[in-house]
Amino acid sequence: MQIYLFIILLSHCLNIFLVLLKFIIAFLCFLIIASCNDGSKATGLELGNFIKPTYSNKESFYKCNLIEGQTLNSVERFIPNLVKSFSQIVDSSEELFFLFPIKQAELQTTSFELFLKHKDEVSIDKLDLALAALSFKEIATCENPTFSYNSLKLTKETIDASPAVVEILECGYLENYDYATIKLVLEQFTDALVKNKSPVDIVYSGNQANSNQFQWTNVFSSQDSRKAFIESLQALKIGKEIQKLLLEQSECKSSKLYSRYKVL
Repeated sequence: MQIYLFIILLSHCLNIFLVLLKFIIAFLCFLIIASCNDGSKATGLELGNFIKPTYSNKESFYKCNLIEGQTLNSVERFIPNLVKSFSQIVDSSEELFFLFPIKQAELQTTSFELFLKHKDEVSIDKLDLALAALSFKEIATCENPTFSYNSLKLTKETIDASPAVVEILECGYLENYDYATIKLVLEQFTDALVKNKSPVDIVYSGNQANSNQFQWTNVFSSQDSRKAFIESLQALKIGKEIQKLLLEQSECKSSKLYSRYKVL
């Protein structure tokens, strides 16, 4: 009799356990489905929270125009005084360049840009002081940078030639894309450059004022070097594939060419 009652009790407990197990399984399935529905919306945002570029420098640009009656010779005579003054008040790691536009294969000298590569924002103030103290406004009028870029080198190649040819593209991410989504494409691109032994220095620069905007800079030792790089990249199958992937995530304005002169 006792054995019979024990069997009935055990059967009853087993039924309760099975009901609870079904409830638990159903609840877990609901959680999984709910998380999947939200996943497509949150994936890009979550990646952006975890994958961020490791910047090494800041970049600031002053857009300048020569005063009427002044020439490139005026700028050349001014540069040694600027270098002497500015180098005394900034860290030795700061770099200063003059960028002159190249249009239709001709160097433009009536307008140019001062390009400062620096570690902190105070360097901009120090450059402003140096320019003002030396009365640079009598030679050229310049627009102070309204924002800076944070820069990241994508290649190990360093082009120190002066002058060098610089190609700059202003770009923006398309909807639902950012650095986190494009990082893998950039890595594939740089790997292809290494295998192809491409002589180009590439810098990715994030816009501090707008996280959806970035600047892409290619540095070459000469115009011929740039031409050879473009032809080589177009001949590579992976080059075309990577270009397609980049276009899927971002759009860029027409590139601008400059002749870059390093003065500090």
